[in-house]
Amino acid sequence: MRTASGHRPGREDRRHYRGAVDHRDLHAAQAARWRAVDPLLPPPPAPRPDPMGVPGGHGWLRRTDPDPRSVAATWSAARVHRLDAHVAGDDPAGALGALLDRCEPLLGPAGDQDSTVEVLWPSRDTAPVLALNRRGFGAATVIAVRRTGGVDAPTPAGVRIRPLAPSDVDTATELHLGIVRFDAQFGAVGERPSTASLMREELAGRADGADVTAWVAEAADRMVGLCEVDPPDRAGWIAPLCADGPVGYLSSLYVDPAVRGGGLGAALHAHADAALLAAGATRTLLHHSPPNPLSTPFWYGQGYRPLWTSWRRRPAVLVSGSPPSGC
Repeated sequence: MRTASGHRPGREDRRHYRGAVDHRDLHAAQAARWRAVDPLLPPPPAPRPDPMGVPGGHGWLRRTDPDPRSVAATWSAARVHRLDAHVAGDDPAGALGALLDRCEPLLGPAGDQDSTVEVLWPSRDTAPVLALNRRGFGAATVIAVRRTGGVDAPTPAGVRIRPLAPSDVDTATELHLGIVRFDAQFGAVGERPSTASLMREELAGRADGADVTAWVAEAADRMVGLCEVDPPDRAGWIAPLCADGPVGYLSSLYVDPAVRGGGLGAALHAHADAALLAAGATRTLLHHSPPNPLSTPFWYGQGYRPLWTSWRRRPAVLVSGSPPSGC
C-alpha cells in the first residue's frame, strides 16, 4: 500500500498509526491548515520518533517539572504534561480527542491540584478545539501579537514615566507581584515561596543593565506603574512562535488600581513599543490571561490579537474520573 505521497508505510508506521495518511502527510496537512488560517504561524514542529497514533493524528506527550526555585514555577503547575499533536483529515477534533484519551492513563494521580495537562494550539485554528472543551480544558493563557510601532499615547498629566532605577526595585517588585496575585484568581499562575525574591533579582538586573528595558510611572511621588520588555536579543526563547520578525516581548505591564482608567497603561505601552521598535523588533508578543476582565480588553484595544492559546486542565486528572469521550 502506498499513500498519496508515494511513501510505503513501514513497520514503524503500522505500529503507531492506522489511518488515511502517514506522518509526513499529517505534518504537511496541518502545516497547510495553519498557513491558511494565520500567516504569522510557523510550520508545526517536525514529527518525532515513536508517536502515539490514532486515525487522523499523531501525538507526543512529555512531562516537564519546573524548578520550584525558578520564575517559571510561578507561571506553571509543579507537574506539567504537554501534548504536541499533528491532526488532519475531515475530523481534526476527533483525532485530537482520541490522542487526549490515549494520554489519560499517563497523567495521574487523580486530583493532584499542582498538576496540569496542556496543549498549545494556534488561536485561529479552531477546528480541533471542541475536543479540548469537552475534556475539561480551558483557555488559560494567550500569546498575542501586534506589529511593533505606531503607538501614540500621551502621558497623563501629573505622571512621570522614567527608566527603572536600582532604588525602585523593592517597590517595582510589589507592583509585579500585583500581576501574579490578580491572575492567580484564574488558575494559570500562582505565587511560590521563591516568586518575590526571583522577581526582585530580575528587576535588579534590569535596573543595572546597560540598556533600558523597564520603566516606572510616578504620580504624587508614588510609584504607580511598571512596564518591562525583552528586545529581540533577549526574546529568542519566544521568537520561534512567530513566523515574522525580529520579535520583541512585552514581559509585564501593571498599573496601580487607584489610578487606572486615566490612560497610564496606554502611555507605558507606548514607551515599551518605542523601545522595542528602536531595538529592531517588527512584531511584539506578550502573554495574557483570557479570563482577566481587565487585561484582555486592554491589550486588544492596543492592537494585539491572539496568536497561540494554551489550553490547560488543572488538575491533570479530574477527581470525578475520566472526561467525556467523543467529540
